[in-house]
Amino acid sequence: MKIKTSLAAAIISVVAIPAFASFGYPESQAKQLTEGVTPGGILTSGFAHEYVLSLNESSEVEIASDHFPGSSNFTLRMKAKLMDASGSIVSEANSVNGDFKIDERLDEGEYRLIVSGDTGGYGESDTHQYSLHVDIQ
Repeated sequence: MKIKTSLAAAIISVVAIPAFASFGYPESQAKQLTEGVTPGGILTSGFAHEYVLSLNESSEVEIASDHFPGSSNFTLRMKAKLMDASGSIVSEANSVNGDFKIDERLDEGEYRLIVSGDTGGYGESDTHQYSLHVDIQ
């Protein structure tokens, strides 16, 4: 009995650890933000999504989230934090009706956007899917 339990625990740990590690993006796997639309994926409570934005010159940058049509509502809460290369917070935004918007003048350099939130608890996966719209001028 002990062998079966130990074997089951070992198998579960081998399968579960990579599954949990795939949520969020380690620094080396952060998605690149570019001008236009970037698919954000499915927002899961407790797991942040990370993005990298690289600017070659000082620019006016607008980043806005957008849930799939018909899915935005008051129970979907998102937070966004934009940080510079040193880790200092440049801008923070909370959602309004499920979507957020950041509009900042940024210097040349690399920035990290962290998106997190509360999925609302309804269990419908499409309710939590979002994309990011980036405009750089």
